[in-house]
Amino acid sequence: MKIRNRILAVLSATALFGTTQTALAESKLNMANEYADSSFQADGDRFFLERVGELTNGAVGIDYFPGGGLGYKSADHFFAVSDGAIDIANTFIGQLSGVDPIFLLPSQPFVVTSEKAAKTLEEVLAEHYEKIFSANNQVYLFSSPWPPSGLWSRDPIADTASLKDLKVRVADANATIVFQNASAAPLQLSWGDVMPQLATNALDAAVTSAEGGVNSKLWEFLPNYLALNYTTPVNVIHMNLDAFEALSEAEQAAVRQAAQETVDRQWGLLAERLQENYGVLRENDTAVVEDVPADVMEALVKASDASMESWLEKSGADGAAIVEDFKAKMK
Repeated sequence: MKIRNRILAVLSATALFGTTQTALAESKLNMANEYADSSFQADGDRFFLERVGELTNGAVGIDYFPGGGLGYKSADHFFAVSDGAIDIANTFIGQLSGVDPIFLLPSQPFVVTSEKAAKTLEEVLAEHYEKIFSANNQVYLFSSPWPPSGLWSRDPIADTASLKDLKVRVADANATIVFQNASAAPLQLSWGDVMPQLATNALDAAVTSAEGGVNSKLWEFLPNYLALNYTTPVNVIHMNLDAFEALSEAEQAAVRQAAQETVDRQWGLLAERLQENYGVLRENDTAVVEDVPADVMEALVKASDASMESWLEKSGADGAAIVEDFKAKMK
């Protein structure tokens, strides 16, 4: 009888614990990110989901899957979130160019050359993002920056001759145009495909931030980093509309508040993170060149003109208006 009573007690406690857990997380969501768990993006994601939990007293729980843990790359995220296969995704914006050309503006080379400019551009673009995501059963939550992009390479990029036929990984159509016009041989790849290509010597170089290199130990293949400040890339964090609307009004407000707090945090940490990255690179014998050779910079800036022209042609009057709005806010 005592044994039976003990069993019943254990079963009752287990049932009670399960009920408590359900009450603590009445809404269980998932969140996907293609980038490593050590990345600046993942750091921001964890802050966001922790704040959602705190602001909802645990009623909204989010399971996090960095490093492509749900089996999706950034290029897959837009439609996976739209269809509800993913509840929330952190997506590199350049991978959304096939959805709308607007998503290529933040990665237009040399359009933003400072943190202030990059943040201002995202503020201008926010209402446009909202419309596109809303039309596709999604909610735009916020944008999260990366430190500025540079060029990683096996051999030093000392002059424009170093760019000729350089097999370089690029992330989007903008960079493809730029490096083609600079006589290189660009290959557009999702981040998850970069390391296998490097391991087989299929690449000589890669365009990404110092941050991206730190997360993947790029110095093992590419021991030179040219700090071009090519652009300040961003990722967008977007949520399935049905999942969002299933939350109570208070929970929706909490998600919005957590999103804004994450935006403020990430931009506030950006400059510090960049210097930390440079420190790690130097500790690992990476040659960090901040004084970019003048002819290299001139060649890449000139090559970027064609990319901007292509973008303005695709985006039409809306794109031109956005650029003018951005310029006005920067005055």
